[in-house]
Amino acid sequence: MASAVYPSKNIPEPTGDALARENWYRYLYGRDQGHLEYMAQAQKCEGMYLGGGEQWSEDDKAILIDEGRPFYEFNEIMPSVNSAIGYQIHNRMDIAFKPRGEKGDLATAGILSKVAMQIADQAKLHWKETQVFGDGVIQQRGYFNLRMNFDKNIKGEIDVETLDPLDVVPDPDAKSYDPDAWGDVIITRWLTLDEIEQLYGKDARTKAEASGDDGQDWGEMDEETRRNRFGDRLRSGNGTFDAYNTLEGKLLRRYRIVDRQKWVYENTKCIVFPDTGDVETLDNMTPDQVDAAMQKGAVKASRMRRRIKWTVSTYCALLFDEYSPHEHFTVVPYFAYFRRGKTRGMVDNAIGPQEALNKGVSQFIAIVNTAANSGWITEEDSITNMDAKDLETVGAKTGLHIEFKRGSTAPKKIEPNQVPTGIDRLIDRATVALKDVTVPEAMRGGNGPEVAGVAIQSKQFASQQQLAVPLDNLSYTRALLAVRLYKMIQRYYDSHRIFRITETDQFGNKVEQMLEINKPMPDGSYFNDITVGEYDVVVSEQPMQITFENSQFNQALEMKEKGIAIPDQIVVRYSNLQDKQEIIEGMTNAKPVADPLAEAKAALTMAQAAVAKAQAAKTDAETVESKGRTMYSAIQTAQVIAATPETSQLADALLGSQGFQDMDGGVLVPEAAPGTQPAPEGLIPNNTNPLTPASPELGVAHGIETPENDGVRNPMAEIPA
Repeated sequence: MASAVYPSKNIPEPTGDALARENWYRYLYGRDQGHLEYMAQAQKCEGMYLGGGEQWSEDDKAILIDEGRPFYEFNEIMPSVNSAIGYQIHNRMDIAFKPRGEKGDLATAGILSKVAMQIADQAKLHWKETQVFGDGVIQQRGYFNLRMNFDKNIKGEIDVETLDPLDVVPDPDAKSYDPDAWGDVIITRWLTLDEIEQLYGKDARTKAEASGDDGQDWGEMDEETRRNRFGDRLRSGNGTFDAYNTLEGKLLRRYRIVDRQKWVYENTKCIVFPDTGDVETLDNMTPDQVDAAMQKGAVKASRMRRRIKWTVSTYCALLFDEYSPHEHFTVVPYFAYFRRGKTRGMVDNAIGPQEALNKGVSQFIAIVNTAANSGWITEEDSITNMDAKDLETVGAKTGLHIEFKRGSTAPKKIEPNQVPTGIDRLIDRATVALKDVTVPEAMRGGNGPEVAGVAIQSKQFASQQQLAVPLDNLSYTRALLAVRLYKMIQRYYDSHRIFRITETDQFGNKVEQMLEINKPMPDGSYFNDITVGEYDVVVSEQPMQITFENSQFNQALEMKEKGIAIPDQIVVRYSNLQDKQEIIEGMTNAKPVADPLAEAKAALTMAQAAVAKAQAAKTDAETVESKGRTMYSAIQTAQVIAATPETSQLADALLGSQGFQDMDGGVLVPEAAPGTQPAPEGLIPNNTNPLTPASPELGVAHGIETPENDGVRNPMAEIPA
């Protein structure tokens, strides 16, 4: 029977389990709704990035070879893409948590952060992220696969894998970046029986072996694109040498596996926690967890819930069909450029300029090659030292000597074709366009030594704006991955575990500590219980160690030169010295050695401080003395006014003419109070000249010796003795 999907092809319909048929047809639907076209484009982008002959199609290369024309590759895509990947390599993901809700606390959030980073380190997440990021910028799409692994630990460990983008078929009807909004996702791979047993169990191996669905084409006979692998098709005398024909294929045969995760909404048995209102699916809990929840007041209930159904099959055999133990799909995507279901990478828009560059350069070199041996025009039998065949062969050699018969026409070289006008400008324009659609020249750091390093860094920072979208999408993928990692930690790391955490102290020493989680205590509680509470995930970007330390070292040196008291151990810590830990330890334990220059500087500083202190004391003394003279003058003035009240108006006018101002807001010199008797006649000073009045300042010199009113005449003093 012909296939209902491909009626023109001799592919029988699957006859096995109904769920296997559903899986297969869903795979065909996703493949024909755009995945085939994506695979062809992804393979082309891969070839344009790698180069090495893959930037030319096989048909074009065959035509050029037949015509004797060269085909050259000037790969400008790889350095551009590598600049973007280099930025990701030098910036690691840092996962942290902050409490949310009444049961979360900062201490547990810190423990969760350490556990998450320990898992990321064990899973080599940074290097795997580089691969996923590279898949995204080169082949439009990259994928993580986050699931539990029980191979090394019976309690289970969180494992992070990377998937070939050609093997992942997202929901063709979806248009969201977040897989939670997809209807399903399919991972299709060719696995051996041993791999099937390892992933899905012994029963799955038995069913796969009995199905007879093994094949030899790796999907290439289903109109799919070849996957990258170390080997290639090897040809023997009898045809294709492949796994199917080797040793009858008993150990090396592979089976196409359709691994599908889909959302379902159905009635589910749950555990409800009345105190918090949280609802947990009963199937996802162990018996011990159920008993503990019931003891705390939780109740069993049935509710409609959205869950994930996990179905694995071959062409017609059902290997696995259970509910997923995870709250999300195990697939976490990264798309460099994403517009509601449409994906692009950095290479897609660079294909046209790169092809124009390759063709322009190849054409230019072909014209130059023809100019070296463009041909000759000779008269018949006119050459005496060679024949026409020899001239055709050696006509372009340096130092060629041609002898022709006397009286005949001299051989004439044919003028070569000129390089078409504008072909050099086409090459330049293609080179510029390549950098415009990928990353600018400044981001590669390719400026010469005449450009300052600070200027290069400034240009690199500005050029990063062109990578804003791919880097922002990378941050989104990191957040999706961190949320799923957090939920898996709380669900599956519910038993007593011990981690060895290595931290760096303030002097750069590596300090190892034991971190225990979920440790049972005698009172029935758990020490460092990370399964309780809700936490928000905070994903930040942390520079790679060597880059971070270089910048810190330069900043520490500059701050120390500016006079900021930074310990020498801190400066050494951020250096790249090979034995810096031993140096720091020696500096910490070493006895201080007297430095004559430092002591001299300290003595000079102390002397300068003493001089400054003495000058301040002198200034204070002078201020006190000046205030004393002023107060004395004021008292003497008051005594004069008291003795002669009519002088107050005159004094006020004189002081006003000199620009004096009263700080109390009144008149400069107050008038005498009503009823004040004038001084007796004869006590008025003899000097009545308004231009040179008796000055109260005269009393300054004599104030200490006599308390008399210096500004008033004493007639008794004029009587002779």
